[in-house]
Amino acid sequence: MKRKRVWRILQSSLFEYFYYFLALSLLVAFTIGGALYYSTSSLLWNEAIQTNSNTLQLLKNGQEIVLAEVDKAMESVFLDSSFLDFMDYYHRGEIYKQVSIQQRLDQVVTTSDYIHSVYIYYTGSQFVLSSLQGPVPLSIFNDRAFVDSIAKETFDKSIVRTRTLPAISSAQNNAVISIVKTLPIIYSGKPSAYVVINMKGDYLTKIMSTLSTNDHAQLIVTDPQGHILSQRAANETISVDALPDRFDISAFTGTSGSSFMTMNGSESLVSYVASEQSGWLYIYTIPKSTITRTLNLWTNTTIAVCLLAFVLSLLGSLFLSRRIFSPMKRLLALLQNANHSSTRSAQEAGKEIKQIERNVSRLIDHNRDLTLLLKDYEIHSRNKFLLKLASGGEQVTPQTAERLQYYDVHIGTGGYFIVAIVSMDDLAKFIQQTHESERNEVFMKLAEQIREEAFVKQAFQGYLVENESNELVLVLYVGQVDGGSESFQSSLTGWFRQLHESLLVKPSVTFTLGVSTVHRSLEELSECYFEAESAVGQRLVYGHNNVIFYEAIRAEPSQASYPLGIEKNLLTHFRAGNREGVSRRLKDFEAYMIEHHAQHIELVKHYFIQLFSSSLRSVLEIDANLESHPDIQRLRHHDLLELETMQSMVNYMQNLYDTVLDQLDQRRNTKNKDLAAKITEYIEGHLGEDLSIERLSDLFAISASHLRKIYKEETGLTLKDMISDKRIAKAKELLADPKCKIHDIASQVGYLTVQSFTKAFKLYTGKAPGEYRDHLLRNKTNG
Repeated sequence: MKRKRVWRILQSSLFEYFYYFLALSLLVAFTIGGALYYSTSSLLWNEAIQTNSNTLQLLKNGQEIVLAEVDKAMESVFLDSSFLDFMDYYHRGEIYKQVSIQQRLDQVVTTSDYIHSVYIYYTGSQFVLSSLQGPVPLSIFNDRAFVDSIAKETFDKSIVRTRTLPAISSAQNNAVISIVKTLPIIYSGKPSAYVVINMKGDYLTKIMSTLSTNDHAQLIVTDPQGHILSQRAANETISVDALPDRFDISAFTGTSGSSFMTMNGSESLVSYVASEQSGWLYIYTIPKSTITRTLNLWTNTTIAVCLLAFVLSLLGSLFLSRRIFSPMKRLLALLQNANHSSTRSAQEAGKEIKQIERNVSRLIDHNRDLTLLLKDYEIHSRNKFLLKLASGGEQVTPQTAERLQYYDVHIGTGGYFIVAIVSMDDLAKFIQQTHESERNEVFMKLAEQIREEAFVKQAFQGYLVENESNELVLVLYVGQVDGGSESFQSSLTGWFRQLHESLLVKPSVTFTLGVSTVHRSLEELSECYFEAESAVGQRLVYGHNNVIFYEAIRAEPSQASYPLGIEKNLLTHFRAGNREGVSRRLKDFEAYMIEHHAQHIELVKHYFIQLFSSSLRSVLEIDANLESHPDIQRLRHHDLLELETMQSMVNYMQNLYDTVLDQLDQRRNTKNKDLAAKITEYIEGHLGEDLSIERLSDLFAISASHLRKIYKEETGLTLKDMISDKRIAKAKELLADPKCKIHDIASQVGYLTVQSFTKAFKLYTGKAPGEYRDHLLRNKTNG
């Protein structure tokens, strides 16, 4: 039997050393590498999930604050039944009601920084009330395609879509997030109307841009059905036009979580947070390769260590098998290897510490941003609660005192209360002419001044908040005093007038102060608010920059009707062009309003609108062509409604009458010049015909006296003198021809007899016609 051959290298000590060294090195390398990989991967995944959740929570909080402000702005639409009855007012032709509803809809847009536009689609009438186009039929509405699409959908509460709103006057379309709700909120069958709220499309991207995220991360916001509302990727905001329609959210369960999904062809970590308030989903995706980049480094390091162990094992076995190194040298080599390993471990530990420090700093920054958001939300909640408490929107309960103490408001439930409302005069004009920052600065200085006067110098208790009408509401608690005593009332009156004098925070801005009467107990605070609001409304009668006390407002015993007699006399003077008469009757109209309607502010505005409409009808009766004049076209009832005092309304109407009368005077002068020129032209062409004043007045359809007056004013000559001048001038031309007989010339220039012609000719020239002809012929012969 043949003996099996054994390789020599297997029998040598070289293989034994190599085998032991290699096995030991690989064991150490895999043990250390596996431990590092496991610990690092757990840390990275937990850190990534926590970072994603914190970012989404910040985005959610910021968005919910924005939606809360939008809901607050839209409360007046959903809670006001007049918006649902708009079509009834439209069909009945109630212009004042339509204008009032349109203004309230426009105010919703102007008072919110996040709303682009709002419109209401009335399903039964196929009609749209829009803040951009006003009331228009659906057939000519600019956003008709979207209205048709939502009318085909059924939904419980609302739908949300990101889309491009078609432009009306500009070439550039607007990116918006449209929220569709119904009127009424609770309905059966088909709703009466859809309310479309077009929020500005860039506000979500602005919130996203403030968040610090990974360069490869992607932020997505969807509605409950997965329709994408906005997203941001690679630190660049994607335009709304480039967004896909939907995001697959079928794998999402619960209010938050994280899972792995395939995104754009690569596996990614997807974290999400759902909003209980709006149902929106906030999604944060980051590629798995980005997170595992550090893990790949550790994997490559482990492989490199294994290869190094293989090489070292081979070298070590060669050295030891041939007895190259002595035991001391081997010990020194081991110590050197140990020092090298310690240095490397220290460097790696330093890198890990720096990474941990960076992560901790990032978390601290995120928490600081969240703290600021929570602080802003608490301030918003405080102001909302205090305003509702003052206006009656918050019911007084045993827990009210606890909430007041929590918000650091020290007032009792008993005692006496007074409410004062500080309203800026000509607020709409001020907002149009100034920047938002300047407006905020003025109101901050004003609030600080009021707090200084009320809560520091006078030691009152209470609070100061701003209501939805950009007015400051001052609630004063005066404790257990005799609120009905004359001395107390007198001191309060003097203090409020002193406060009014100190409100000059900007020279060009004035304020009106409305003060309620004194009421007892916190339950009657809403009555104080109503009285102060009514007092401020009396600014229409009393004018700007006043302190108006509710108790001083005169009660109206009965409601008088519209002064048709005064209007008739005013318009009679207006059509006659009598400026002085118009001014006197307009003052009579103002006095009638003050005497009979001082308590009915809305009725005063309605009566001025009626006078405005009647005046415009009179303009068309005077001269229909005036309607196309630019100065007349600029006169709109919207401008009249925006005025805050009766005096400003009177001035507006006086300006209307002056403008129309100026235009009439200018047109009348032009018309008179044209008439005089036409009369002169007719006289020159018809010298041989009847040119009596009666004949000319019949031809030009004007009275003889008026014809004489106009012709004299425009030419400087009487009509009789002009006719005589033209006839004599024509006769001189004809006398230059010897062939023309004098009696023929007399007939051609309009004289019935030669005697009358000779008399008139001699009166003008000093010579008879024959003498004048002889004189001309002699001069011609001599010449």
